[in-house]
Amino acid sequence: MTTLVAVVAGLTVWAIRRAPQTDDVSHGLPTSVPFRFDPGQQLIHLTFLPGTVRWARYETEPGMQSIMVSGQPPSDWNWQSGDPPKPVDRSWRVEVRMAAQDVDAHRWDREYDEEAGWTLPGDEIAPVRGRPAFTNEGQVLSWEYVRYSWIRITVHGVDRSTELALARQVAEGIRWETRPLALPFETAGLPEGAVLGSAVLEWSEDGPVRSSAGYLLEQKDYGGFIDPDFTVGLTTESLDSGTEAVTVSGRAATADVFSRKSSAGTYRVGQLPGGCAQCVAELHIPKRSAGATAVRDRKAALLLAASIRLVEGHEDPAKWRTW
Repeated sequence: MTTLVAVVAGLTVWAIRRAPQTDDVSHGLPTSVPFRFDPGQQLIHLTFLPGTVRWARYETEPGMQSIMVSGQPPSDWNWQSGDPPKPVDRSWRVEVRMAAQDVDAHRWDREYDEEAGWTLPGDEIAPVRGRPAFTNEGQVLSWEYVRYSWIRITVHGVDRSTELALARQVAEGIRWETRPLALPFETAGLPEGAVLGSAVLEWSEDGPVRSSAGYLLEQKDYGGFIDPDFTVGLTTESLDSGTEAVTVSGRAATADVFSRKSSAGTYRVGQLPGGCAQCVAELHIPKRSAGATAVRDRKAALLLAASIRLVEGHEDPAKWRTW
């Protein structure tokens, strides 16, 4: 895969965060994991998937990095030779969530016991790459890839009896890396003190491409998960005709605001410079957030949205892929 070399404004983070430390970053297991990841880095790469990818999404937050991919199986699988099991429908989906140290990756699968704390995520099974692994009724593979640090893998779209075997193959194929997350845009005029808190890259073979970066203006950390003060990004969706049509710097735009007295709302600006006719810049400011205070009014919000620019190399949306 070709990687965009993009620099996103505001990669400074609240504290020094590190990638998992490995002896061999391409293949070896991490020897240590930080309590918080740098959301500007992509740390994991999948070398095994059960077929052709048609959709992918990579998410970063301080407490977790996630890859979600889906697609169709190859037409030349030999079901008798030990190849991956045949899906029961026409598509498959794989989800991989890697948690930082002491961040719970299994909050979807279990409840907290006040006396015992977090219980083990299911029944113990054969180790994965020499490290403890568990399964929750065969639907979830939980892998303690470093002590107190977990990866959660699920596979959908295959026969129920083969989900765990396929999830194990995905786990065996995970490789470690440390490289900047390649967002296809940059933003000028960010509010003073804004730092990157989360990022999303989403690619679809037949549909829109989306990319966004969530920024913090105040130090907020809810067990490794954040709530951005504002989010900037772009999409290949068309401008939403259902919101108020406006203009900014001579460009078509829309504003979907909660109140005329606040900048909180969603702003979208078309006609991005750089040759992507279908690209639309987006800015979202939540209600009662520090972003709504820092971005004073609707005019300032529209100017911030209009400052979003494509980076060099964006022309092929396939380069936005992350698997």
